[in-house]
Amino acid sequence: MVLNIFPRREKAAAETAPEPELTLPEPSIEALDGVKKTARRGTRGGRGRRKPAGELAEVSSEAADTTEAAEPEAPKPKAPAARRTRTPKPEAAAAAAEEVPVPVEAPRRTTSRRSEPAAPAAPADLAALIKVVEAQGKQIESLVRAQEELVRRGPSSPVAAMARVGIFVDAANVELAIDRLRTRVDWRKVLNLVSEGRTVVRAIAYSPVHDDPGVSIETQRFAEPFLGKGYKVVTKPLKRFADGTIKANVDIEMACDIIEMLDRLDVVCLASGDGDFQRLVEVIQAKGVRVEIIAVGSSTAVNLRNAADQFTDIQGIIQKIKA
Repeated sequence: MVLNIFPRREKAAAETAPEPELTLPEPSIEALDGVKKTARRGTRGGRGRRKPAGELAEVSSEAADTTEAAEPEAPKPKAPAARRTRTPKPEAAAAAAEEVPVPVEAPRRTTSRRSEPAAPAAPADLAALIKVVEAQGKQIESLVRAQEELVRRGPSSPVAAMARVGIFVDAANVELAIDRLRTRVDWRKVLNLVSEGRTVVRAIAYSPVHDDPGVSIETQRFAEPFLGKGYKVVTKPLKRFADGTIKANVDIEMACDIIEMLDRLDVVCLASGDGDFQRLVEVIQAKGVRVEIIAVGSSTAVNLRNAADQFTDIQGIIQKIKA
């Protein structure tokens, strides 16, 4: 057995002495391409061998320099591929054309911006037009003259005097007064005289009749003068009292009818001389209606004559209304 008596320190120092570094040559572009390909390739069961970090850094820097120097052209974009369209068979196209209705467009209205010039009027048409204008001018002038004449006449014109009148006759009162004159009166003439230039709304004669219904009205003393003369005859049966007197007062009937018709009358003509109608006359006048009294002057109450707007004495017109 041989013993080593030499110290180990020198040997260890000799063994641990650093080896001189080896300098590798710079790889070429072809070598780099090979390195990339080999770096991507690996074993089937695991990863490929890894290069040292220093070599990988040097290789990446050199690859960057080479890419900056050579800047290859950018690839051109590819044109999109054309789609394939199926061409329908002629039989199917004809059937589809028959099934789908083709919309028919409505004809558009065409308006010409410039209107055609009107044809010049013939001389005969102008002459006829002139005659029509002249005739219308004459009509207008006649209407203006008629209107001026109406304004000149004033209240006495026929248009202004067409008042609505109602005639109410107290037959018994006025007929007894006429009998004293020993004459007869035609009540149609009285109606025409009172309604001259007016519109007659109503003419009523209030007459008492015999209490026997079998006696005809044509034979009644106070009703017969008004039959067929344009009057409506309102009758009231006579009343016989125990002392033998006979009375038939129609004042209430007359007053009620006059008051009911006041809104349709402008003038009330009252044929009576009874002074009891004074209050009725005042009520009628308060409504704005004119009151005229026609009776025999000698048989008419003074208060009634003074209350009326106009009083007509039958004695003064007896020749005009005599039967």
